[in-house]
Amino acid sequence: MLLNHKYSNEVYKMISKKLSKGLAVISLVFLSLMSAQSNSAPVNAVAGADAPLSKVLLMATVNNGPAMRPVTWTVYRLDHGKSVWERSLSRHSASIELSPGVYRADVTFSDGSVSRSRTFDLRTVSSSNVIVAMD
Repeated sequence: MLLNHKYSNEVYKMISKKLSKGLAVISLVFLSLMSAQSNSAPVNAVAGADAPLSKVLLMATVNNGPAMRPVTWTVYRLDHGKSVWERSLSRHSASIELSPGVYRADVTFSDGSVSRSRTFDLRTVSSSNVIVAMD
């Protein structure tokens, strides 16, 4: 039995939305597992450094899934009320290592349409997920 054209388009849209949301959830789970796996590996300290580096997962999201759009991350170390540039990256997610301390991550879509900021503390943790909703 053939479905009428309008009904089949509605079914297709519904299936597409469900599939998109499912893929977004799978992507987040995969990135979380990758982060957990990298956290289980020993962290090597920089020669002469007092404390080991902390692993940080930066992720920009849209609709509860990876943004999958070009964004720019700028990470600053916050020292005594001053913001000291640490590094910049141009991708929707990245895994980086930072010395213990307090940081601010600024994330902006490449077209400048949305900009967000998040502060995170690495003084007492060996890893951190910095997830920024861009919607």
